[in-house]
Amino acid sequence: MFENLGPAELLLIFLVILIFFGPKKIPELAASLGKGLRKFNDAKDGLETQLKTVMKEPLDAINEAKAGLETKLMDASAPLRETLMPPTTQLATASASGAVGSSISTPVGTTTDGVVSTPATSEPALQATPTPKPETPQVPPHEA
Repeated sequence: MFENLGPAELLLIFLVILIFFGPKKIPELAASLGKGLRKFNDAKDGLETQLKTVMKEPLDAINEAKAGLETKLMDASAPLRETLMPPTTQLATASASGAVGSSISTPVGTTTDGVVSTPATSEPALQATPTPKPETPQVPPHEA
């Protein structure tokens, strides 16, 4: 703001103030300027405090609603998660007995020697699905 003010310009401004107001009025002007700046800063701080409280109340309400919604969604999705993901204890038991590895490599209802059998658990066994090979685009030969 005052980048272009050098010592000569400041001296000129001080002389103009001295001529207009006189040497007896300058201390009174400085005191009133200080009081005005102090009141301005107090008003600015009060306004900032009011704005922060006004902004904080809706944000707190939004955060509470978000937390409540997340809780309700977790409670509502718990049965779905239980059906989609088997509990870790069942996976640990199945992997210790070797059932997970064999159920992935052989189709449901058959054994490695081709005999039809029934699954030991009530949950369906995992089947390996082949992944499709990505298609390579056919680029016509470049014509010269």
